[in-house]
Parts: sequence; C-alpha cells; structure tokens
Amino acid sequence: MKWVSVGQSELLWLQTHDFLPAKPVPGAHCRALDASDIERLSTIDDFGLDQQLVKDFKKNGFVCIGMFVNDELAGLSLFAGRHLPARYNRFNDEFKGLDVALPAGTRCLFKAVVLPKFRGQRLHSAVVRYAIDHFGKDIVHTFISTCSSANKAFLSSSRDQGFERVGKIIEVKLAGKSLFKIPKPVDSLNGEPSNDLDGSIFFRKAA
Repeated sequence: MKWVSVGQSELLWLQTHDFLPAKPVPGAHCRALDASDIERLSTIDDFGLDQQLVKDFKKNGFVCIGMFVNDELAGLSLFAGRHLPARYNRFNDEFKGLDVALPAGTRCLFKAVVLPKFRGQRLHSAVVRYAIDHFGKDIVHTFISTCSSANKAFLSSSRDQGFERVGKIIEVKLAGKSLFKIPKPVDSLNGEPSNDLDGSIFFRKAA
C-alpha cells in the first residue's frame, strides 16, 4: 500500500474596513520590528524564525508586527505583499505548500505567534488592528491568511474578527509526490472566485 498524507487548509479573507477589534488589553502595545529584530529573534526557538526567513525578510519586503505586554514581547505576526513563497504557506514539513501572488492593496498574514503565557487575551486582534493602521486601510483594503483546518483556535479567533472562509487548499502526498486542489483566483475586493487577471489573488504550485 502506498503511503498517503493529506494537508487541508482554509483561505481566510478580510476587508480591513470591516475589522472588528477586541477590547484593548491593559499594558499591551504593538510596533513594527525591523530586520535586525528578526535576526535576533531567530536565535530564540519560541518564535519559529529560521535563517531562511531572515534572508527573505528584506528581499521579499515582509513586515513584522511585534506585540508587547508590559514591555515584554508576547508575540508577533508577519505579513507579505505581492508574493508569498510556498515555504511560508504550508503546515507541515512534508508538504510543499502553494505560492501566493497578491494584487496591490492586499497583504497576506502568513505567520502569527503568541507565546503560551499570553494566550487567551485576544492579543492577535491587537496585532491585526495595529497592522491595519500601519499599512493604512485606504491603501491596504484586504488581508488574507491561510490556516490549517485543524487549527480551530486560530480559525475561531479570525472568524470573530471578521475574517471569512472563502476557499480551501488541499495537498495530498502520495508515494513522495504532491497532488493539489488549488482554489480559484479570488477577487481581493469581495472574496469571490474570479477569472480576472487584475485585482485577483492567485495560488500556484510550489516549484
């Protein structure tokens, strides 16, 4: 029998004007982190930042928002614009993931970490609110994210904030080869499947 493994993830979509932030957390604040911050944090296992991400941070124009509680770093979120390589859009090392091509005005939230001692305080909502203000909601109108279908906590939190499920990504690994069910392009303005080349979010197989 051939060994089969299936990875399934959800595509989440949010118009930044429709974001529903949670109540502020006392003592919490956010700020953008720069490349030197990312390099330092890559030496701390808790944040899951490897050396490839350190290299890609400037090259791909990633933006990192750090969230602090009483001046202690409690978590961070990473955003991509224009292009997200497949390695950042997979949920297990055995899978390849999908490349994501983003139109102007769209950002992809591709990594969110909240340290265990700070979980349950709706801190992720604070990061998303700060990111919307940082980018400017009249400039960046749409956030998307992908999430493992098994990550119920992130899905619930994101849905509470106004993210909608607009697609499903399935990767099947069969005898060492990956087979994909790729969602149709998504209109970044309304989250609907689209055949237009302009203004749509595209998913492509990893090289």
